[in-house]
Amino acid sequence: MNTSELSGPNELSELFGGGPPALGDCLLFSVHIDERDTSVTLGFETRELPTRPKAEWAGTVYNTFVFSVLFPRVAGLSLRGILAEEHREVSLTPAPEGRIAVSVTGPHRSLEFTAAGARVVGTAVRLQGGL
Repeated sequence: MNTSELSGPNELSELFGGGPPALGDCLLFSVHIDERDTSVTLGFETRELPTRPKAEWAGTVYNTFVFSVLFPRVAGLSLRGILAEEHREVSLTPAPEGRIAVSVTGPHRSLEFTAAGARVVGTAVRLQGGL
């Protein structure tokens, strides 16, 4: 499963046309666990830029694309360690009962859970460092 297979209208597919970036190729820069909604939101960043950018980005100088993926109705949440590592493996795989198994692993930490689905909830462009 990759970003082009996320449920609902997929803004990433619209922005990237030929195929959005693979989650494993993006930097995972944030994890938000919401116990009230039993959801997890993962924030990603990539230097791979959209081939069909939003009109509102015209005239903006940017070299980085950021987006978040919301995973609702999370179950079986397991978190080990809190260190931020540069290299992490991100995996989305089909699970029983139509759920998605999510795994984020690095040398010193891991995050695993299943979710009822996954959808892109935000996209933006930013200028990181120098051009």
